[in-house]
This record gives sequence, C-alpha cells and structure tokens, in this order.
Amino acid sequence: MKQLILFTIIAVLISSCNRDQLEVINSNDPTFDALNTEAGLTSLASGAYLNGVDGDDDPFIDYDFTWRVQVFHESMADAIYVSAGNFGFRWANQPTSITLDDGTIVTPPQEGPQPQALRVRNVRTQIDGNAFAHEWMTMYKTNNLANHILNLADEVEIATDADLKRKALKAWAYFWKGYVYSRIGSMYTSGLIVSTPDVTNTNYVSREQMIDEATINFDAAIAQINDISGEVSGFMSTIIPAAFAPSSFRGNSPSTLLTKDMWIRNINTLKARNILVNKRVDEMTASDWDEIQTLTNNGMLPGDFIFVVKQDGVNFNVNTNVPIRLLIGWHFLSERLVQDFKPGDQRFIDNVEELENSFVNDRGRGIQYGTRWGFKDAEYASLEDNRANIYYGTTYDENELMKAEALIKVGQIETGLQIIDNIRDYQNANLDPVAGNGLTEIAALEELRKERRIGLLLRGVGFYDARRWRVIDPVSQGGGRTGAVVLDDVGNVNTNATFDYNYLDYWDVPDQETAFGTIGGNNNTAAYNNARQE
Repeated sequence: MKQLILFTIIAVLISSCNRDQLEVINSNDPTFDALNTEAGLTSLASGAYLNGVDGDDDPFIDYDFTWRVQVFHESMADAIYVSAGNFGFRWANQPTSITLDDGTIVTPPQEGPQPQALRVRNVRTQIDGNAFAHEWMTMYKTNNLANHILNLADEVEIATDADLKRKALKAWAYFWKGYVYSRIGSMYTSGLIVSTPDVTNTNYVSREQMIDEATINFDAAIAQINDISGEVSGFMSTIIPAAFAPSSFRGNSPSTLLTKDMWIRNINTLKARNILVNKRVDEMTASDWDEIQTLTNNGMLPGDFIFVVKQDGVNFNVNTNVPIRLLIGWHFLSERLVQDFKPGDQRFIDNVEELENSFVNDRGRGIQYGTRWGFKDAEYASLEDNRANIYYGTTYDENELMKAEALIKVGQIETGLQIIDNIRDYQNANLDPVAGNGLTEIAALEELRKERRIGLLLRGVGFYDARRWRVIDPVSQGGGRTGAVVLDDVGNVNTNATFDYNYLDYWDVPDQETAFGTIGGNNNTAAYNNARQE
C-alpha cells in the first residue's frame, strides 16, 4: 500500500497533463499545490478512470483494469481463454480436470488446481505476475484519489457555480468509492475501508462489510446528487473525457452526457448487482429478489449514459485493452461460450467466425486452451478506434436481465421471459421469442443463463455468474460444467465433456498489501483468505 500512496496522485496528474483535453499544470513540475485550484481538482477527478487506463512505469497502472482485470474475469467465466503466463493469466483459467466423452480424465500438465497455482504466486516478488494484485491495486488507487477529492472539495476556491460543482465532485468521489468497495467486496475475501488520503490501515473487514460500505458510499453519492440545484451534465462533461463517452452497440446509442437521473439509475443498478453476485443462487432469499426488483425498477433505461472506456485515437491511442488483444493472439474465444449461442443468433453471425486452423492444446499447457472459433473485427473485439466499449460500469441490458431473473425466481416466469426477449431484440439478436411457450422455471432460467453469457459478454459479470451458479465449485460438491465442448490434444471435438473448474470463489488479499504491515484490527485477513474449502 505504500507503493500505492506514493504514486497515485502524481501519476494521475502527469497522465492527465499529457492530453490536451486535460491540460492543467506543467507536467514537468507536478506538485500537490496544483490540487488547490479548481482546474487541478477537476483534472484530478478525471483521473478516476486513468488509474486503470493509462500507461506508466508502475506495473499496476499499465492498462490494468481495461486489460488485465477484465481478462481475469472473462477467462474464469470460460468466455475466453488465456494460455500466456504473463501477469498470472494462464493460472487463473486452469481447471482441476476435464473428463472427455470416453471417460478419459485430463489434468493440467503443470502445477495442479488453480487455487494452488495462484496462491504460490501471491508474493510481492512476483510483482505483476501476482494475479491477486491487479484489481486490488487499481481499485485502492482510485479510492485514494476519491479521498483526496472529498478532502479538497470544500476547500478549493471555485469561481462560478460553486455549490453545484462542490456537490458534483463529492458525488463523483462517493460514487467511485462505492464502485471500489463493490469490486473489492465482490472479488476478495476481505478488504480495507480507507477514508483518509495517503493513509492506509490494517483493519481488514469481511467481504460482506465491504459491500455494506459500498452501499453507504453509493447512498452518499445519491444524496449529493439529489441536493444539487440544476443539471450536472455540463460540468460532468469536463470531468469525463471524450474517450469515456460510450459508443453505440448494435444501433443502440447511449447518451454521451451524464445527467443526475441517469447517474442515480446507474447507481441503483450497481447496487442490484452487488446483491445478486455475492450470494449463491440457492442462498438468495425472497427479500433479496424483492430488493433487486425495487432497484432495477429504478435502474438504467435505454439511452442512459454508461461508464466505459474506448480507444479514440486522440486522447487514448493504446493497443493494450481487451477488444484489441482478442484479435492479436493474446486471448481466444472459448468453445464453451460458442456452444451457448442459440442457432441463428445474429450476434454470433456478425461477430464470430470459424478459424482456418484450430488452436489445440495451445503451447502444450492444457486442452482447455483450444478453440475452432475467433472474433471478427466488429462489436466485441476491434482494432478500430471508437468501435468497441470497454465496460467499467453497468448497462441497461444488465439491469433488465437482473430484473428478469428476479421475476422468474418469484414465479413470474412469463414476465421474466418477455424481458429476455426484449433484450435480445434490443441487441438485434433476431431470435424467436421464448415467452408464451409455457417454459418451466428450469427452462426459463436456462434461457436467462445463456442470455447473460451472450448478452453481457465482456461486461465484467461472467465470473460472478459462474460463482453464484456454482459452476466454479468442485464437481464433488455439485459444481462444474457437464455437456461441455472441448478439443482433445489431437483436435477431436468432444461434446459431452465435464469441466471440474474448482476455482477460488473469492481471491486472497495480495501480498503487495499485506507485506507492508502486520495484519491487525478487528479481523485477521488470513482467516478470510483460508475460508473456502478446496
């Protein structure tokens, strides 16, 4: 965490000042005095995204979120796969075993199950080879930035519209703190609540407490937004650079301006996500489903602003993000995702192609690293500027599919299925409707599962779904995936394989954090880190 504290603010100011749109200070002389101006504070606020986008000598600001964090989530969802060992990638998507159609059991050629392979690398000397470090470091840098904004928002002299700008800046800071604590609580066994700039602590709290703290901050953001007189979209456009304005998806054009109402709807959908993804489906209560319905009924609408990053060729002209890396030999489309597309799905037709030469047991590192399919340069993966979105936040599609699941789970199956049809229409999938066909709850939930896999592809929720559906649990405990498609080590297509993923459900706190301080406070992180039985 000391590394985090030393680099955060100067790194953000330098990165901001390398772009004409964000030029506020001399980048050769970055000082904390620059923050004590309206321009400096506004530039700092823009840096909420920069922590995960911009290149830097610090290995944990090197496109960490828009590439590495996203890849870990999507590969553990088995939507894509990664055989490269860089940054710990290959070990994150290494299942314990794969049973082929003929009963042959194939185990990883190196190091055994994923938890073992990841934990042995959870040492600070691995630097960015420690998979556990990337999301943690990126998020806590963002949290530290938000703490600085809150510390300065009432102190900096603001010439015009001071009340609106101060409240908008505070709302922005609380929003990102809520986002940070959501990510930490949804991915790690425990976390830290840190509210003072450039200061950390060793008072580890449970992941459930982290989600509670996310709610507190989201609600604080909403309170600030509601207290603003006038509209914030003009001021927010100075904070949210053009590279973070969303591109259209399949003809649907989100707003490039963030209004107060849109902002609150974004928060409500994120709060619904926090409830949905942090319990196994069989642990959800009636009140959980009711709360998700309430939040999603007040959640995102078509055309709302969505929090994204995109390569625009001007402010951000990089080749280190997921949409590009899917096309240049780093990451590949999983056979298990392809089998979840329904026949005739226009999204598949437009975005996926059969490869001339299949990948088989890529680099000899396991048969899970193999596929007959690749992405076209289109909407999911693209080398073209301003084409593909890299999703930071949530979307209307996700909001509606959470609502659909809640409705199905409380017995309103047809209403839930109609929402699934609506989302498929919204994404121009060109599929026959599933509502009105008398589907059972089990069949309806299978439609929901497939649609979340396809409709929310590369939206950052696939791993959460695999966890709550118990897909990543050991087969011996009712987990895994059966009826799976996989290529064996000579390229034969198996269509009824069983994957015993046995992945960690929540990650350990990285040694990059724990090495700098004795674990103390009310809880011991080791107890949380070892809580999951393997």
